[in-house]
Amino acid sequence: MVTTINDSQHVALYQAFEQHGRQSSAYFIFQKNVHHFVSKNEMGSVCYARQITPLGRVNIVFTNPLCARSNMSALLTEFLASQCLPTLFVAVDQEVADVLRPLGYYINQTGSESRIPLKSFALHGPKKKQLRHASNFGRRQNCLVKELNWGDVDAEQVRNLSALWRKSKGVSSREMQYVTRPPVFGDEWRVRKFYCMQGLKILAYVFFDPYFKDGKLVGYCANILRALPERECNGAIDYTILEAIKVFQAEGIPELSLGVAPLSNIQKDQNDRKGARWFSQLFYNYGNRLYACKAVAYHKSRYRPIETSWYLCTKDVSLFKAYWGLLFGLKVLGSKEL
Repeated sequence: MVTTINDSQHVALYQAFEQHGRQSSAYFIFQKNVHHFVSKNEMGSVCYARQITPLGRVNIVFTNPLCARSNMSALLTEFLASQCLPTLFVAVDQEVADVLRPLGYYINQTGSESRIPLKSFALHGPKKKQLRHASNFGRRQNCLVKELNWGDVDAEQVRNLSALWRKSKGVSSREMQYVTRPPVFGDEWRVRKFYCMQGLKILAYVFFDPYFKDGKLVGYCANILRALPERECNGAIDYTILEAIKVFQAEGIPELSLGVAPLSNIQKDQNDRKGARWFSQLFYNYGNRLYACKAVAYHKSRYRPIETSWYLCTKDVSLFKAYWGLLFGLKVLGSKEL
């Protein structure tokens, strides 16, 4: 059964999410224009988008399915058998890649996800000198970080900061989607929102999406990170993250994900497509006007996280069609949605 997610499905979806939303990007399923495949055998669900390309339409699965590990193979087999369009999997982890490889999919690394075990995280050591400097941002700028509900913030300031931040980036006129989640300016279920405040002025904010395993909160993903593009705000985002980490550590939260660094540290996989690997490395080195891959990777590396590879999985689709679908579907280059 394939449907578009609507309000009447949200209760069941949130329940499934709490049980099986173990990938740090799992919350990305809560976006507009997401389609929802539900197994007729009650094994789980797959969320995906549809995209038009000059060579036809494609499906894009942009995060791991919601299911028990033991059901992953059967669920993906059922899902793929139900589809008449080629299906791309992007930003999925090793669990999904291992299931798709025997099904004839090419498996290409597409970036590195960064996770921080919070119990052992500390700022000592020469490799965290920059973070220690950022941790003193509040004292230097006379500001502090507050976790606030939407009704307690200046909504106009938050929106204006976001617009100014986007204008300072390569992709300035649109929010990317699917492999990230555009900001929601309002309260959201289980999402934590921290603001760096200088009096009543908002200098920066970070929105943290939850992820779960077997009904238990595993951690938060720092999804939306934004600051005023002013020199005096350099360090405000890291300061906000570090202050949030203190809160999460006090609560006993196991880990924090900094999300994926797209196209970072691409290595050869045992059955990848050489052309896809070449394009990824080329875009990483020369495509930073469209997306600042190098800057994103460098920022995450300062936390000295544990890095794991995420993957692009393709089958029965040309590289041109695959990358057209991804670049436009994810809104790196506009969008043509189905």
